[in-house]
Amino acid sequence: MKKILALLGALFIITSCSLEEDKLKFEMEFLPAVPVGLPEYMQPGQTYEFRVQYSRPTDCYYFDGFYYEADGDTHIIAVQALVIKDAECNPLETLTPEEGTFQVTCAPNYTLSNYHFKFYQGEDASGVQQFMDVVI
Repeated sequence: MKKILALLGALFIITSCSLEEDKLKFEMEFLPAVPVGLPEYMQPGQTYEFRVQYSRPTDCYYFDGFYYEADGDTHIIAVQALVIKDAECNPLETLTPEEGTFQVTCAPNYTLSNYHFKFYQGEDASGVQQFMDVVI
C-alpha cells in the first residue's frame, strides 16, 4: 500500500509540473543586411559566394541563415534571426557587425543580362519594407 501511495504521489508531482513553462519561446525576425562581398559579374552555370553583414540588436538574437526568394531575375535576400521572447536581453550596439555567407548559382541556361538582388533593410516609419538594390 505504501508503494502505491508513493507512486500516486510521484505521479501527482510529475503531472502538476508543466514542462511547457520551462521551454524557451522563439520567434523569427529579419535583420537589415549589408552586402560586402558580391561578384562584379556572374556567368551561367557558375556558383558564387555572397558575403553579407548584419548586426544583432541584442544578445537574444541568433543568426538562423538567410531568407532567399528568386523570381526571374529578381532575388530577395534577408538575414533571418531567431529571437528569444520574454527574456532579459542586453544591447550589442558596441560590437562590430557579424558576417554570414551563402551561395548563388547562375542558372546554366540564364539568358537575361542582369541579376537584380534586393537586400532587406528593415521597415520605414509606415511599416513598409525597404530594400537595397544591387544589379550584377
